[in-house]
Amino acid sequence: MMWRCLAFLLFLMTATGLRAAEPLLRVEILTQPPIVSGQQVQIQVDVLAPNFFLSPPKFPLFDLPNAVVTLPDERAMNLVETINGESYAGIRRSYVVTPQTAGDFTLPPAGITFTYAAVPGQPGVQASVTLPPQKFTVAGAPAGGGTAAQQINVAQDLDRDPKTLKTGDTLVRTITVTAEGMQAMMIPVPDFTAPEGVRLYPHDPVLTDKLDQAQGTIGGTRIDRVTYGFETAGSYRLPAIQIAWYDPKTQKNDVAQAPEITVTVAQAAGFTPAIKPPEITEPVPRDPVNLRLLAWMAAGVVLLAFLAWLVPRLWRSIGAWRDTRRRRYEQSEEYSFRQFSAACRDGDGGAVYAALQSWAGRAKVAPLRDWLKNDEVLADYERLEASLFAGASGSFDVARLLAGITTARRHWLDRQAAVAVPAALPPLNP
Repeated sequence: MMWRCLAFLLFLMTATGLRAAEPLLRVEILTQPPIVSGQQVQIQVDVLAPNFFLSPPKFPLFDLPNAVVTLPDERAMNLVETINGESYAGIRRSYVVTPQTAGDFTLPPAGITFTYAAVPGQPGVQASVTLPPQKFTVAGAPAGGGTAAQQINVAQDLDRDPKTLKTGDTLVRTITVTAEGMQAMMIPVPDFTAPEGVRLYPHDPVLTDKLDQAQGTIGGTRIDRVTYGFETAGSYRLPAIQIAWYDPKTQKNDVAQAPEITVTVAQAAGFTPAIKPPEITEPVPRDPVNLRLLAWMAAGVVLLAFLAWLVPRLWRSIGAWRDTRRRRYEQSEEYSFRQFSAACRDGDGGAVYAALQSWAGRAKVAPLRDWLKNDEVLADYERLEASLFAGASGSFDVARLLAGITTARRHWLDRQAAVAVPAALPPLNP
């Protein structure tokens, strides 16, 4: 009887010790000062829970005045640590903050919620940890006005030899910008121009991010492709592509560039331009000196000179507008949902979960568990979480998950549209 009492007391002491362990939060600003405006600051966040997680932490996309905050769509890094003799499971993610002005920046008290197994074999415990008021200081704008990065490299590739072209041929130029310490969407847009007589056809850029949480590094790649069309024989120079950047560590300015290209275009036999000039079959009789014709010719020369001055400027303005619109779209809820749909088609659980959490942050509908109303969709979402974070066997129905969330999103968009429409004013004299 005495041994049973001692065993029971020992069990109580063990259970009490397990419950004494509490979740922990670690926040580290990986980017070292001096920090300048436009430089991307990486903030590493570790959430640690005793034993193991029953649901993944929900990292919110918080607001920070005068800064752009993103949570890169990278899979979370799993941790296993022993702290004060207790076994902890951890999940690590990194925020990227891009300050737009100089001054002091303090993290807001954003909460991170999750469920963990306080005592194995018993129901999970709901928990929440809050970001501490970590602070970093931005000294000012980069000297020289370049974009802040650790390193920027520019490479170019051509689809053919530029000295063997003939009239009617095209030349495809590919510019690849690789940046360390910068996300792809922040890489400056290359300025493509074409000399007179050459047509320029830009393609949509390809953006790729790389976040190494273990090494604490950020990287991005932007690939731009343009096609030049040549309808007239001659020699042309395609301008060099230059991107100015500033290294906060060395406090030096630099320029990454792809050299200019010399193009030689030979006349092709039988080539007809896209717009063929009208043929004159009979000579038109005219006076030896036709003042009216000379006046029209002078006006035409002035008009052509004005168009040569105006068109490149309009093209650059349109390009800047398109780039701004593209950046706004890539940060939108619609683009993020398209990324989630693409991940569902690939079927990788980790990619599906990361894309879904990114969309929820952009749409501000987190936590998803409270937002989802359909029990079947919620069940698939929970099976996805269990397979990723609790080692549960079985698979989730990715098609049903995508269809259910698509339907819920459509209803949510309808409600948002209804709220945005102002109610009609009542009559003044009822």
